[in-house]
Amino acid sequence: MFAHRPRRSVHQVRVLVAAALLTVGSLTACSGTAEPGGGADDAVLTMAVAAPPTLDPYKANIDLNNIPTVALAYAPLIRMNADRTFTGELAESFGYVDRQNKVFQLKLRPGLTFADGTPLDAPAVVKSLEYMRTVSPKAKTWAATITSVTAPDAATVVVTNSAPNPVMRQLFSQAILSGSVVSPAGLTDPGQLAQRTFGAGPYQLDPAGTVAGDHYTYLPNPRYWNKEGQHWKKVVVRVLPDANATVQAIQAGQIDYAALNADAGPAVVAAGLKHITASVAVLGMVLADRDGTVAAPLRDVRVRQALNHAIDRATIAKTIFGEFAHPTSQIAAPGFDGYQAALDDRYPYDPDRAKALLTEAGYPNGFTVKAEAHTPGIAAVAQVVAGQWKKIGVTVELTTDTQVPQWLEHVMSRKFPVTAFGYGNLPTYLSSLDFMRPVANPFNPYATDDAQLKQLLQRAVAEPEPTTQAGLFQQAVARLTELAWFAPVVRMDGIAVTGSRVAPLEAAADNGLPSVVTVRPAG
Repeated sequence: MFAHRPRRSVHQVRVLVAAALLTVGSLTACSGTAEPGGGADDAVLTMAVAAPPTLDPYKANIDLNNIPTVALAYAPLIRMNADRTFTGELAESFGYVDRQNKVFQLKLRPGLTFADGTPLDAPAVVKSLEYMRTVSPKAKTWAATITSVTAPDAATVVVTNSAPNPVMRQLFSQAILSGSVVSPAGLTDPGQLAQRTFGAGPYQLDPAGTVAGDHYTYLPNPRYWNKEGQHWKKVVVRVLPDANATVQAIQAGQIDYAALNADAGPAVVAAGLKHITASVAVLGMVLADRDGTVAAPLRDVRVRQALNHAIDRATIAKTIFGEFAHPTSQIAAPGFDGYQAALDDRYPYDPDRAKALLTEAGYPNGFTVKAEAHTPGIAAVAQVVAGQWKKIGVTVELTTDTQVPQWLEHVMSRKFPVTAFGYGNLPTYLSSLDFMRPVANPFNPYATDDAQLKQLLQRAVAEPEPTTQAGLFQQAVARLTELAWFAPVVRMDGIAVTGSRVAPLEAAADNGLPSVVTVRPAG
């Protein structure tokens, strides 16, 4: 969907990463007909995704649509569990070897090999991670602190950072894919990674059973280190774009597994399908021009707080998403280090309070502001918010783009002081790179700074004790909420739906929904 760009477009990459994690469209996985791999064989898993996947694991991690296919063929160095704890995958042990969260060490399991038979040792991991640092959009942002990756011996990999980076475990897990190690054979010509797989995962792509853009067939990797993790004799990934068709196909036994948007929830419930839900993203408005460069009223925190109080979040959640979204006033989500339940209702719907704040700030008659939105789901939220702001005298001139790159260009032009956003649930360190730091990006295009936020983040990222670190991140999220740099609206669920041939699912850490490698046959 998106490709890496030269250095001058680092900020472009950041929004594409975030937008792909959060846009409603990118969360969809859908289906239609059953051929091929229509689900007749109980040992064959047939799943569906919304668009043709990007097979290169380091270019794939900008779109949730790609995560299932990468997970099939590329084992991560570390596995993030359902409770967001971490266990070894290719690495049997790992952790920081300093007290500043700068030096991270991994010890590989003995006897590992890639599917092509190449030894999977520390030099191979170093080569793979160096390729990741070159091409991965997330490496250019979330792993930008990495200065070197070395192999002091055949089993040890040492990652050194220029500044504290407390999320190395997650970075090298399946949740972000940067630890999805590629064989040296694949790196001899990286272009071939778009057509073939060169991993050490439980399965490998079967070119004979694959038609690019339509369906992708995966067969067991005979060299996979954990045979108990291979649950199917074949996995077929169908590319089909309609969520309603997905529901019908699962009912008919043609599709076994799909991850759907919150707006597909009513159809899933009506069909009586087995499903689990998990919070996957926050949608809302970026009150971007906090220094009043284009829209002078936004300089005043009382104005930004008024706009928050003017949003009827509960009505928006129920009207657009039904039971599959939840009102919130904060950017953090349950289960992550910065989350505080009390902040969900920091700005209750109170139009009178909103008008009073506007009057205190010198805008008793409101004002007019330009805003930018993109994609149907995010635009729908923005349109309702604009209507609610109108009730307190704030007129929104809303522009809606159909393509994320177009939205990106407009947002970074700083012509729109307010933008609509969606953002996948992440640890506070990662989201802070976009939301809290004074570096121009689509969630802070004017590079707004705050000394208190900066101090809290500096203390948090260098704190080795998890409980203390979480407390500092909670303070940072609370400070961001008080500053009202954003107007979060809803926390949206993803829905994992299964057919009768699949065992019950457990909510997992792969962006909130189960990884395809954890899907098992019923019985």
